[in-house]
Amino acid sequence: MAKSRGVRGAASWCAIAALFYLLVRSLLYAGVSALLGLLQPGASLSKPVGVSDATIGLLQLFIGIGAIAIPLWCMLRLTRLEVRDLRIVLPAPWSPGFCLPVFLGLANTANLAGALLTTWLGIETTTSILPSGGLELFVQFLVLCVMPAIVEELFFRGALQGLMRPCGSAVAIFGPALLFALLHLDPVQGLTALVCGVFLGWLAERSGSILPGILLHFTNNCLAFLSLYLRFYAPNNVSFAVELFLLLFFPLFSLWLVYHARQQGFRFSAGLRPGVDVLDVFTSPAYLVTVLFLLVYTVFLSH
Repeated sequence: MAKSRGVRGAASWCAIAALFYLLVRSLLYAGVSALLGLLQPGASLSKPVGVSDATIGLLQLFIGIGAIAIPLWCMLRLTRLEVRDLRIVLPAPWSPGFCLPVFLGLANTANLAGALLTTWLGIETTTSILPSGGLELFVQFLVLCVMPAIVEELFFRGALQGLMRPCGSAVAIFGPALLFALLHLDPVQGLTALVCGVFLGWLAERSGSILPGILLHFTNNCLAFLSLYLRFYAPNNVSFAVELFLLLFFPLFSLWLVYHARQQGFRFSAGLRPGVDVLDVFTSPAYLVTVLFLLVYTVFLSH
């Protein structure tokens, strides 16, 4: 009974934090764009006329960190969340040789499904061009690979999952993962984010730490970064071969690993905390309204 009542409050706080994150990110983006326009007339983050790529990258880094840091600070002050709930600790023994390939297999399966969905629905996708090298490329590496792996795991698998954890592992994994997916504001990226978010949430519960998730998240980002770089600067056959390898090898290899692990008695549910049903997260009106709002917002933005 206590967990059934508690899941509504925890889910409500998670929903509020998610919307606050979106608000802070939007305000920071608008504020930085306005400041950029004052320093360089006519310039903005979307149209950085006369501003170096390195400067734009550093500003994006500031926005990404600030959009997480401010809601996280507020959660630590206003909710029952404590620093120890973030699980920034050394993990219990875990198997990178199993978890990393399985995670990459899930991520690339979702990527493939997303690509097919994009083609089927006729959704136009835009791809940012990476700098060819130098400081500009390094800053983009920080923005696209390092920063998201750290701050997103800290916020979603650390803070939001920490709030939901007393209600049981299943709802603690699913509740933040769904918000993580919807906050990408892109139906294709959201599919991959949901699959990855569930696995990273499971890993945080099993290992007792968000550090393994940061490592896996960072590795996946690096592979995506490499694929994007090769798409612009490598011969077409090389770029196609690398992308095809990632999309086919990891899903097949992960299936083989999971099959043999289950033959040896491995169960994904082992070691998880019992609690309320996953769907009980929708008993929170704030959470339900937030999910519906983000869904409508995403559909609106994608057209």
